[in-house]
Amino acid sequence: MSTLFETVKDKFYRRIEKDKDFFTYYNVSTSEAVQLAEMQADGYLLEAIDKLTSNCTPDIDFNDYDEVLKLFNVTLVNKEQNLLASLMYEVYFDRDLVLLKAFKIALTPSDLNQFSPSSERKTFYDMVDKIKLDNSTKIDHYASTDRLTGKPKIIDHSKYEY
Repeated sequence: MSTLFETVKDKFYRRIEKDKDFFTYYNVSTSEAVQLAEMQADGYLLEAIDKLTSNCTPDIDFNDYDEVLKLFNVTLVNKEQNLLASLMYEVYFDRDLVLLKAFKIALTPSDLNQFSPSSERKTFYDMVDKIKLDNSTKIDHYASTDRLTGKPKIIDHSKYEY
């Protein structure tokens, strides 16, 4: 069995559907804009896989995918699809953090006397921190439960010598 990238990306799109910037590209046709958005989302998905696999040891190989056919060679359960979509959301906002830092560097002290976006920056940083904390909790929960049953994984102490 397999799971299409599109299944996970659709969950991500629902999270950012109000953000017109993700789907808006200048001087390109609508079909080209959709294609560019798809390419971006593919990149976010691959980064989400890296985030997940570097923070836990999943029971399945998330790197077992076909990038040309855009599908996982394993069937992802709904919890895994949602987790990857959440991590894609984090990656998406990480991109904006970089832009925000560049914006902060570009402003001179006299600019900041007339326009101080510090409150908006703090709110944005707090939001991204919350997304990261929520995702960290989701990864911990995912790693400690059986992917199919949702029951906690239990260490069989009888297998070990003490």
